[in-house]
This record gives sequence, C-alpha cells and structure tokens, in this order.
Amino acid sequence: MISILRSNQPIAWTIVPLTILLGLSWYIWEGTTPLSSLAVHGIGGLSLALYSHHLYVQRNFVERGDAALAWSVAAWSVALVPMASPTEGAQTWLSLLLLCGSLDQTLRIHRQPSTSSIQFRASLCAGLAVGIQPLNVGIVLGLIAVQLRSRPSIFREWALLILGFAHGFLITEIGWHFISILGLSAVSSSNQMANATAVHGPWAYGAMITAGAFGLLMLRRENPRLILKMKNARFHAILMLLCLVGTASAMHSLNLKVVLPTRTAEYTGYHWSAIAAWTEGFICLGLIPKRERRTDRTNALDTGAWLLFVGTLLVVFGLRFIR
Repeated sequence: MISILRSNQPIAWTIVPLTILLGLSWYIWEGTTPLSSLAVHGIGGLSLALYSHHLYVQRNFVERGDAALAWSVAAWSVALVPMASPTEGAQTWLSLLLLCGSLDQTLRIHRQPSTSSIQFRASLCAGLAVGIQPLNVGIVLGLIAVQLRSRPSIFREWALLILGFAHGFLITEIGWHFISILGLSAVSSSNQMANATAVHGPWAYGAMITAGAFGLLMLRRENPRLILKMKNARFHAILMLLCLVGTASAMHSLNLKVVLPTRTAEYTGYHWSAIAAWTEGFICLGLIPKRERRTDRTNALDTGAWLLFVGTLLVVFGLRFIR
C-alpha cells in the first residue's frame, strides 16, 4: 500500500475513489440516506482530494508528486465527515474548494516580485468562502500571517488583500439576499445523522490531536534538503490551515449565535468536521512513509508513524458510529 501510494502509477489513483466509495457504502448499507446526499458527498470529497493533490504537485509543496495527499484527505473525510442533506453538503464542499483556491493563490507568492494581483485573488476566494460559511474566517488570519511573514511592508498588497476579501464577502451577501427574496432556504436544517459533529468524546479528539502533532514533526523531517521555495510553500500552507482549523474549532465550541445566526448547530458541526478532515489530510501527509529504495524497508520511525496514522483513522471512524 505504501509503495502504491508513493508511486505515480495509475493504480495509485484507484485507491482514492475506492476509499471514498468505502465510506459511502456504509450509508448505502444502512439504506436511509437519499441518493442525492450520497452523490453530493462523494463528488465533493473526491473534488477536494483532487484539488489538494494539485496544490501538492504544482505549488512546490514537495519535489515529486504522488497520490499520498489525495488519499490522506479522502481517508480523513471518510473518518470525520458525516452525511448531510444535499444543500448543506453543497455549501460545505463549495466553501472548501474556495479555500483551496485561496491557498492555491497564496502559494504562488514567491514566484513574482509584485504580488498585488495574487493577494487580491487569494482574499477574493477567502471572502467568498467566509460568506458561504462564517466558520472559514480563520483563513483570513492565515492570509494575514503569511503576508506578515513574507511581505509585511508593502502597503499596496495590504490594500488589495482587504479589498479582495470585502469584494468576495459582498458578492456572497448579495447572493444570500436574492435567495431569501426567492424564498429558498439558505441552509437545510435536516441532517442525515443524529450527531453531525461525527466525533464522540475525548478519545477521538485526543487521537486527532496526537496524529496532527506527530504529523507535523514527520512532515518537517520528510525531506531535509528541500529548497527554499519549497520550505516557504510548505510553511505557508501549514500556517494557513492551522489558523483555519483553530478559529473554526473555537467558534464551533463557543456556538456563537451572533456570528452564526442562520446556521444550525448540526450544520456548523458538519462543516467543522470537513475543515478538520482537510487540515488533517495536509498535516498528516508526513505520516505516510516513503519506502526505502535501497533496502525496500521502512525504518522504525516510519513504521510507527504509519501504524499511528492508520490506528487513528480506525479509532475516529469507529467512534463516529457509536450511538
């Protein structure tokens, strides 16, 4: 399995949709989930995994691309993200794809001497994502943190960063206004699961935190000879994702009705699960070890990381279905 994931062979890409299909088969076996919800859930999860792979390969995140990140995102989505109504699912996956777009633009910063247009497009995608789901506001903190680290003293880029976010946010607000005029429901309140957070008790949270922390350490040691632009891309991606999931976790746990007046508690929990799955997929990528080319073996640390990764997924997936 490790060898297949770390290769560029076509067979490696069969694992990604098969993982998502495995998660959908649970709901098919239960027989209570509408086909429309299954379709939105499957297409959304696969699209997020493929866009994550695009970032992984094209934005100098690593030296050589493979299916490891796409599978990691898909596996965490199966373990964490519950089934929701088609409306809730479409909003969640669309907002996550917009977050991928914002990260996609941000990882291009090192390629140009002037990044004003990049900052505008990145913040525009962030504004659209926040307008669709306020729990995404952490991405703005991530953009600010990246700007402070890379280009803190250029006023023009700061101005376009603010302008792009305001522009995207206003577009979504206009969209919600027309939806309310037409009498369409912005968010469906009917979730397909009794517990939309999909995580039960401190054991699952502890497993996620352990895997995330150990994954960061493994990600740093995966290739110590990375060139500078790859190190910057990796650091910027992790910084933005940590800001996103940290802020979303705080807002979800506090249940801020003032910030989230139109969102049900079930929907915010569902969206938080999707954010956590995407973030864990990126961070825990280092837990998928590379096969040693000389001895065709993995060392003890890589073996322990692999067991931790798979064990954590099984723990979270198992606790998810405890009624």
